[in-house]
Amino acid sequence: MNWIIDTDILIEGERGNPAFAAWSQSPDEFATADIIRAEFLIGVHTVEDAAKRRRGEEFYRNRISRIASLANESADYEIAARIAGEARRLGKGSPGLVDGLLAALALRTGAKVATQNVKDFTAMGCPCENPLKISARREAD
Repeated sequence: MNWIIDTDILIEGERGNPAFAAWSQSPDEFATADIIRAEFLIGVHTVEDAAKRRRGEEFYRNRISRIASLANESADYEIAARIAGEARRLGKGSPGLVDGLLAALALRTGAKVATQNVKDFTAMGCPCENPLKISARREAD
């Protein structure tokens, strides 16, 4: 697995960001995490506008639900709490529990997190990159 996709990247896909479309067609292997699917759906069900909510539900059904999804193991919770807490204590970032769980999963599997929130994942010692910037640079060349 090359990449584990964070919620903010999925949101860009749902919004129709062309960089997401280009990156998601790359030969790289990617997955997401069960916790990220839930976080995306919370956002969808929070939206007041019914048409936007339906668009989010459709994107989830047609795209996200078809992406491989990894589950956290019980040991990931302790790791997530430690690395997120240390990042906060040291003033390097402000990752939350979901970020910590995604970082722990990436560290355990050897994957890189696809995120726009590079600062918090770097603060937790997690390999990460914003693939949308990479795709945008490739399209500009």
